[in-house]
Amino acid sequence: MVDQKLSIQKISNVFKNHRAQPIFKLRRYAILALITEKNGELCFVLNKRAPGVRQPGDICFPGGHQEADETLLETALRETEEELGIPQSEISILGKSDYMLTIYRGVIQPFVGYVCYDVLRSSCPNDDEVSQIFTVPLSYFRETPPEIHDMIWESVIIDTFPYHRIEGGKDYPFSKCRIPELFYEYKGHTIWGFTAQVIQNVIHYINQE
Repeated sequence: MVDQKLSIQKISNVFKNHRAQPIFKLRRYAILALITEKNGELCFVLNKRAPGVRQPGDICFPGGHQEADETLLETALRETEEELGIPQSEISILGKSDYMLTIYRGVIQPFVGYVCYDVLRSSCPNDDEVSQIFTVPLSYFRETPPEIHDMIWESVIIDTFPYHRIEGGKDYPFSKCRIPELFYEYKGHTIWGFTAQVIQNVIHYINQE
């Protein structure tokens, strides 16, 4: 039964030690921005998604959704082993970069790691998820600014939504979301979206150092 006799003290007791959480439940993801050394030069390890997976053909880092019984770092390592075939024991974690909140109610935490090139070269990627693995020198991203193209997200009119209960109805000025999308072009590969954002963020801190 709901207590009808409220007081400021009761409300204070509820919120004074409350740990704030997102009102909408967030799905949590982790990726691994993997670095290797090839021919004496540090490079990002990138992969191209296989045709049969979600967002086929995209260039990305390995990663995925956090399972209930693991930390985000464990997620990044597990997904890297599952996608690229690199044993977790062969990866050195260097730290983590800034995370991203998505419009899809998700939070994505990138980690930065290192793998020996000989290990990378002998790995067996999962053909169901990865169609190609390639490297791009960090120097390319340090010297090449990305193209920036704005993408606009806006609400879509849905017949079942009760617009008649809102002042203005379907003409209500719903907010639009403007997102700057970054694009890099490297030897026929288009690197864009969240992967490009992570790369730029990592390079930003490296350049500051």
